[in-house]
Amino acid sequence: MSIKGYVINLASSPERMENARAELAKHRIDAVRVDGFDGREIDLEAFSPYDDAKARRFMGRSMSGGEIGCYVGHQRALSAFRDSGEDMAIVFEDDITFANGASEVLGPLLDWLAGRSDWHCVNIGTNRLKITTPLETVAGCEVVRAHYFPMLAHALVWNQAGARAFLEVAEPIFCPADNMMRQVFTRSDMGLATCRSLVDAGSFDSDISARSDGNRGTYRRTALYGFRKQRRLLQEKALAFSHKVGRSWTAR
Repeated sequence: MSIKGYVINLASSPERMENARAELAKHRIDAVRVDGFDGREIDLEAFSPYDDAKARRFMGRSMSGGEIGCYVGHQRALSAFRDSGEDMAIVFEDDITFANGASEVLGPLLDWLAGRSDWHCVNIGTNRLKITTPLETVAGCEVVRAHYFPMLAHALVWNQAGARAFLEVAEPIFCPADNMMRQVFTRSDMGLATCRSLVDAGSFDSDISARSDGNRGTYRRTALYGFRKQRRLLQEKALAFSHKVGRSWTAR
């Protein structure tokens, strides 16, 4: 089936867009450039969509400008997809490479998804999965319900319901984009994932990524950073387990 790939890209990085466009063309995906947001130079205190107090309560640290830039890029991509009215799309960051054999899986996977309404987002760019339930093997690739939605957001298949669900709660911004996706889809239990990565991060860091400006520095952390992180992980895993157990009982 024909599908568009929304590629988040800064105007200052045309070579990254060309790399992504070439990768998508190999897999018959129509590339749509989404203007990225460079958050590295913004004044966090003056950036109204960002809630630093909430970030510090939730994450135990402030967010970095790079993380905010990445987040806003995903917001823009999902808004563009929502406004298109199309049923399904893939959102990519601009530092991607398709894995070997991806072309044999992607088409059948999209056809399989088109016939279902029990999902909002599919992570096709991660192989670190926890707390899942098998759903189907599609073209030799296992697809699971990801009760504990996986991190990394460089390649995500979305439907309209999923885009709207994310955008409805996207502000205020208080955590990185992939953390927010975990928040949303671990609660709704509408996230899926492929058990092997179909799309890998490229050989260079994206210049809009959360990794680009040292956000892990201890100077951003509160004294309760470790406690808040462990509390967040335990709460999310407990919720994911409850969904997994609930579905297993329902299936009996």
